Amino acid sequence: MALHWFGQRSKKVYTDRDLVATFRKALLEVLAGDYDQAEELIRQAVQADSEDMESYRSLARLYSQRGEIGRAIRIHQNLLLRPDLSAEERNAVLSELAGDFRQGGFLERAIASYQEVLSHDAQNREALEALSALHSEAREFREALAMVMRLAKVERRKDPAREARLWVGLAQAEYADGHHDAARKALKKALRRDASNVDARILLGQLLAERGKNKAALAAWRVVAEQGSARAGEVHSKLEASFAALGRAREYETFLRGLLEERPDDAAARLALSSTLAARGETDSAVLELRRVLDTHPEKVAGRIALGRVLLGEGRDAEALKEYGQLLEWLFGRSEAAEGGGALASSPVPGGEGTG
Repeated sequence: MALHWFGQRSKKVYTDRDLVATFRKALLEVLAGDYDQAEELIRQAVQADSEDMESYRSLARLYSQRGEIGRAIRIHQNLLLRPDLSAEERNAVLSELAGDFRQGGFLERAIASYQEVLSHDAQNREALEALSALHSEAREFREALAMVMRLAKVERRKDPAREARLWVGLAQAEYADGHHDAARKALKKALRRDASNVDARILLGQLLAERGKNKAALAAWRVVAEQGSARAGEVHSKLEASFAALGRAREYETFLRGLLEERPDDAAARLALSSTLAARGETDSAVLELRRVLDTHPEKVAGRIALGRVLLGEGRDAEALKEYGQLLEWLFGRSEAAEGGGALASSPVPGGEGTG
């Protein structure tokens, strides 16, 4: 739709009441999902009063909602050319244009537009929030942190967990670039803000282990396992290697049993214990631990795979095949549920185990 309405006036004069009625009808059409009719009504309002800002902005929002980002951008850009905009109106339109750019995936243009908003209104919450997210998406973590800290001052409250995530993002970027000292410093800042951040602990342990500081690496990874994080399984092999590097290999089993005494349903710890027992040749004990995992976590694919592997290693092929058969049944049921809207989501697998 070419925009040629600026400066034009329709011969038909709309009163304020007419405009309100038109917008009410347009809103009802939007709620009913008839965007074409809503567009027509708003266009009538625009043509009736070419100087009414809200009509144009409403039309742009409608286009944006319909995914017609190019049309929304053109309206907002044309509005910014108007010499009669107040400072408040200009900032509102500029902010909406930035949102268009963001929705359309024009990252750099969105950032530039929000920065322009801030140049006129340094405490604009929407711009600060958006810039934090956009800089993070662009992996510009220092800039994102700067926006978060500015937002904290405006709102007079901090968000330490969010700051920690951004420091971790910076650390990961530094680590990928080979800047290990910078990565370590960023991780320490992350943990000062949120000691429970799992990503920070895992990467810090990796950095320490690479420097030969196995005791410190062990301490970092232990925290992840002791917290009972859903990602604890990622650190158990690292913990085992660290205990071994320190000449304390037997302590790893003691550590695992301690975790299980506190949290009997810790599947990651019990899987790790079963692996340790199997490696030492204590097959029956390993199988027992794996069955305990599957009793409480029947959805654990890793548990059933490990159980099948241990049984095959002992020549107990029939039992292994049964476990793998149940695994296939469970996976097939999940696949069917996903395709069929969940009809099989609660179907039991052979052996009486639910899909979880």
